[in-house]
Amino acid sequence: MRDFVILGSSIVTPPNPSSPSHHNPHIKPYKSSLPKFSSSAKQSSPLSSFSSSSLSTATNPYHKIPLKHYIHLASKLVQDANFQDLEMVVQAVLDSGVNASQFAPAFSAELLANGIRVGIRAGRLRAVIDTLKKVQELGISLSAGFDGSAAHLLGKDCCRIVMRGQLEEAVELMEVLSRFQLSIRELVQPSDMIKRCVHNRKPNLAVRYACLLPHAQILFCTIISEFGRMRDLTSALRAYEASKKYLTGPNMYIYRAIIDACGLCGDYQKSRYIYEDLLNQKINPNIYVFNSLMNVNAHDLNYTLNLYNNMQNLGLKPDLTSYNILLKACCVAGRVDFAQEIYKEVKHLESVGVLKLDVFTYSTMIKVFADAKLWQMALKIKQDMLSAGVSPNTVAWSSLINACAHAGLVEQAIQLFEEMLLAGCEPNTQCFNIILHACVEAYQYDRAFRFFQSWKGNKMLQPINGGPSINLEQRDSQSAPTGPNGISYSHILSFAERFPFTPTTTTYNILLKACGTDYYHAKALIKEMKILGLTPNHISWSTLIDICGASGNVEGALEILKTMRDAGIEPDVVSYTTAIKVCVENKNFEQALSLYEEMKRYKVRPNLVTYTTLLRARTKYGSLHEVQQCLAIYQDMRKSGYKATDYYLQGLIEEWCEGVIQDDRQNQGEFTCSSKSELERPQSIILEKIAAHLQKRVADILAIDVQGLTKVEARLVILAVLRMIKENYGLGRSVNNDILIIIGATKADTTPAKHISGVQDAIAKLLQDELGLEVIPARTRFAQDDTVKFENHAILNPNLEAMPGKDISPTSVQFKTRRPAVLQRLKVTKKSLHHWLKRKVSSNR
Repeated sequence: MRDFVILGSSIVTPPNPSSPSHHNPHIKPYKSSLPKFSSSAKQSSPLSSFSSSSLSTATNPYHKIPLKHYIHLASKLVQDANFQDLEMVVQAVLDSGVNASQFAPAFSAELLANGIRVGIRAGRLRAVIDTLKKVQELGISLSAGFDGSAAHLLGKDCCRIVMRGQLEEAVELMEVLSRFQLSIRELVQPSDMIKRCVHNRKPNLAVRYACLLPHAQILFCTIISEFGRMRDLTSALRAYEASKKYLTGPNMYIYRAIIDACGLCGDYQKSRYIYEDLLNQKINPNIYVFNSLMNVNAHDLNYTLNLYNNMQNLGLKPDLTSYNILLKACCVAGRVDFAQEIYKEVKHLESVGVLKLDVFTYSTMIKVFADAKLWQMALKIKQDMLSAGVSPNTVAWSSLINACAHAGLVEQAIQLFEEMLLAGCEPNTQCFNIILHACVEAYQYDRAFRFFQSWKGNKMLQPINGGPSINLEQRDSQSAPTGPNGISYSHILSFAERFPFTPTTTTYNILLKACGTDYYHAKALIKEMKILGLTPNHISWSTLIDICGASGNVEGALEILKTMRDAGIEPDVVSYTTAIKVCVENKNFEQALSLYEEMKRYKVRPNLVTYTTLLRARTKYGSLHEVQQCLAIYQDMRKSGYKATDYYLQGLIEEWCEGVIQDDRQNQGEFTCSSKSELERPQSIILEKIAAHLQKRVADILAIDVQGLTKVEARLVILAVLRMIKENYGLGRSVNNDILIIIGATKADTTPAKHISGVQDAIAKLLQDELGLEVIPARTRFAQDDTVKFENHAILNPNLEAMPGKDISPTSVQFKTRRPAVLQRLKVTKKSLHHWLKRKVSSNR
């Protein structure tokens, strides 16, 4: 039991002397019963050392204290909002044996309610909560204290707690108040409380609050959906798991909410786990859960179709949403044929009155055909749509316009745009951008700028290219352009002015492409973007770099790259590749290589276009250094996972290698067009072989490995090394050793394979006949493990060893031998190589 002492007599009013208890000789006056204490005693708690256990003992003089004294003391503490001491008094009442059922009706609920509000406003929220938990044990009702205006004031107090961010305390307080049968819903707006819990990433707290309200299941869905919109799937799953503890049975609304949250967060795999978990629990999802699953997994047509079949196997009939999602999956997968089958089926269901197709069905079908560039079929869907009395929405019109724009039908796209305006459908910025893009793709740059300026509104517009001002209010309708079909565009311009058009960064990116090579025009567009509050993105800067480079201004292009970084936008692979292309087109290969190295320093990974641009930059190689540069890029490309399909690079390597033979071109019959077909093998490793040798700048010890290469490939590798030696010799680097050419390994006492023999003959012919070098065989024997089995022989070869664990018998003996193998090699003597190099140097002079 806890001990506590009433230290402050001033907080307790003495009993009235006229009361019967005052004259009772067996009960001492209440004031005189208080213990004496020194003025220096600790004042932290007025009731810190009075023993509550003494109240319940027969020897304690306080055990017969009247109930009204407890009530009077508790009331005084409530008035002073002294909840810490009030909690002790309540505990004393519970421990004293006093009839608590008589205490509760006598205690003022209004007084307690007022004290609770005072304590909350004073910031003693924790003390209020702890005291209410004790008061609840006495059976005191607060409903009378919190009716009408009092409940309204309590709600304001709770809102202030929530606004201060004390969500944990607010929920705990409402949990305690709910035990007093008070309505919690009126205290705080549920939607506001849920949003704050979601914003603070407190899923369990949100679920605890939802459980206090009668519509908890609806709030569970709201909590999960809100976390999904915030892309916080972890918290959504926690709320989902926590909510399941309060559910008495399967709740399809919650299942659908968590699956939709998986879709919003882009984790389709988690939605599949949830679906499998439901099946393992023998829970059959309803049509709405299946639709959500199909929608989240619409990117995977096969999985979507499996869900569709499972849904039918469970006896669920697909609704219009199911078919719309299937069409969406077909659109994503590009399956026009399957989409047509579904569309045919739903049209049949509509004809028999089962379904009524909506605008989403038609819009999705239009998009299917638009993405496939089947603009005529897309227009046919529009006719079906109008025949069914369904008005196309903005998405449908945008898809139709886009279909014609992609097909290069600018006039048709503009006519559809005019029909859209006449139908009263308000276009969005995407529709305007599609029209502009169609004009740019058709090289109708003037028309694109004319539309853009007209759509910006009826005001004086100063053309970006510095031309005369255009007053749209005073423009002559007779000067409006007309198309080849006689379509007047004054109508479309006047209609377009009724609708708001806000240019976006995409709009200006399209217009930048319409600038062609006019760098100053493009630069003015960038400036106009900034004036409108738009930030140029990577596409904007990359396009500006390309335009600047097209005018031959390499330094300006590089300066734009620097300006881009200064503006806080780190150049991406497209920006760097564009700048590299500018350098290459202006024959500045060294600067292109410098940008390539800068990309790697900034950890920007080159793409295939980057590598291709660099590798095709040269038309010929003048030195070993240039070849090594390109081969290093080639090796980086291979390491990055891109396939080596650059036959242009291979051709340059071949030309450079053949450069060691300057005068005797007629003897190169081995290297004919028909022989080049061997180089086009998918598994050709010629460039890797050449790179491996040419990356070694020191030629003191030379060993050329041509194992596994064809005759033509081996020829190129050897010529590449010889050219390297020649260039190094010209720089003063002499050859100190013979050249060893490794051709392949054969078994001892056997004839070399036909392939090895052919390569060896071709190499010998190249070195001796064409280059005049001395070539001699250099065979090397080496041991190779080989197992030989002798049957029906009793003679044992002393060079053979018995296999471990095997008995040697006259009929079957198995031995392990180390039979010698021969490594076929050719050696080019150092002496002949010196003579050849001297001839080359003298001939160059």
